[in-house]
Amino acid sequence: MQYTWNLTDSKKTDSVHLRVGISNTLPIIFVPGVMGSNLRSRDKKLNVWRLNAFFGQPARLAFQKLGQTPGDRQKSLHPDRTEVDPDGNVPTKSVGSVFSDDAEELAGKYRARGWGEVGESSYGSFLVLLEDTLNGHRVGKPKTDVEVKIAALMALRAEDTSNQSWRPEKDLVPSTPEDFKNLRKWYFPVYACGYNWLDDNGNAAKLLKQRINQVIAENNNANSRCEQVILVTHSMGGLVARACQQLEGMELSIAGIVHGVMPADGAPVAYRRCKLGMQEENGAAAVVIGRTGQDVTAVFAQAPGALQLLPTQRYQRGWLQVLGPDGKTVQKAMHESDPYAEIYKRRDRWWGVVKEEWLKPSGGTPILWSDYLKFITLAEMFHAQVVTPVIYHPNTYAFYGADDRGTTRSFEGIVWQMTRGRAGEMSTPDEAFGMTPQQVFLDGTNPEYVGWEQTVTAEPQAGVGVEETSQWELRVGLAEASGDGTVPALSGRSPVGSTKVRQVFRLSGIEHEPAYGDKSPIARQVTFYAISKIALEARVP
Repeated sequence: MQYTWNLTDSKKTDSVHLRVGISNTLPIIFVPGVMGSNLRSRDKKLNVWRLNAFFGQPARLAFQKLGQTPGDRQKSLHPDRTEVDPDGNVPTKSVGSVFSDDAEELAGKYRARGWGEVGESSYGSFLVLLEDTLNGHRVGKPKTDVEVKIAALMALRAEDTSNQSWRPEKDLVPSTPEDFKNLRKWYFPVYACGYNWLDDNGNAAKLLKQRINQVIAENNNANSRCEQVILVTHSMGGLVARACQQLEGMELSIAGIVHGVMPADGAPVAYRRCKLGMQEENGAAAVVIGRTGQDVTAVFAQAPGALQLLPTQRYQRGWLQVLGPDGKTVQKAMHESDPYAEIYKRRDRWWGVVKEEWLKPSGGTPILWSDYLKFITLAEMFHAQVVTPVIYHPNTYAFYGADDRGTTRSFEGIVWQMTRGRAGEMSTPDEAFGMTPQQVFLDGTNPEYVGWEQTVTAEPQAGVGVEETSQWELRVGLAEASGDGTVPALSGRSPVGSTKVRQVFRLSGIEHEPAYGDKSPIARQVTFYAISKIALEARVP
């Protein structure tokens, strides 16, 4: 703990006693989403995924990925060859309880809190807001200022919310002056915990456990007492936290969890990106994540963490369909009860999630189909153990996005629409449905083709001409369902059904990746509300 003391004139010789009370400490640990942690190579310690901000965007990472082939991506982004990079950008100014006049010392304090492990472009301003709002009064800010700021952020009222950008899904317990008074009893140092998002989230959960124990131990000293932490999560970080709370001793060490835009039952867009890339969704983000299915699959198929974002066994049945030219389903829904056997492990159908040839991109470090099966089985086991209605901390709060306009539209399901091509001899829709990946022209872009042919003609007068024909065109449309642009509302609101979840907020106007950013004040508001309620029930050391 550090305190600021104003010295008096040396002519005054009266003794002054500064009595320092012991603080009850309740640290906040932020757990980022997939791709939200900085990564570096294990051997040379070179950054391979660092989300430093340039005018608010990870421009340098985009430049690094620009022009990379699927093989380049596969070589650099493998869970066994990467680790968390702690050297991302951190604030250069003091904030809250993190302060120093020496720039190097200040940076060291932020890095000790784990802030350099997570993406500055996605989370930097939010970490600053947490620290400043909860601890700003400790460095000379008037108490009334911080009270007013917290009150403004947490002023949720139990009133008609039909025309508001937020809606509580359960009975709302309003914030009260007692909530604010209770916050003054606690010291809330803000930490972050990056993890290797390529690796199994079960391993990330063990890393989070180590960080929780470390933070609790660090805050037990002559001036501070600490027994629990609060977790605030983003996206896949929610799955990591849910796995962590199952580990021995963790439920008691966690006072509560706030889940933001968590894919509670998975997200079909993970399938779509593996098949068709991200170019149609967001051209700028596609430079980083992958324009084509080949780009994405090269990394996705060897990353258990990413595979754990696929729709789980609890997601709605029939989310993947192939429709014939008449708009009717060609065959029965492909997901009846077991998406792993029915979709993810299929190597004999073109609509299976992974095309085997894409596991061996030119210039890459190839993986075998057996390797992929091992990773998807890890995802299946993780889903069975973690993504269930009962696996929630008993003091859980959550929010999700529910918009169907512009960039917040989400994929609730994936529909391959068949339309007739210009080829002469036609296969039937049923025959096309049953084709292997090798029988269909798949290049990882929309649309794909059945019976694709390219004919080159040369005429003395007209010159060289190219004609492309196909029997069937296979196209997936753009997102149409409610959500945050990545996670559909159907999956985001899943925690509502759990009796362990105290409150779930349905929000409009928020996008998935920047959900905690400056343009999402309502998400920040409900997060502070949740923190205040969790603090009321936290165990006082």
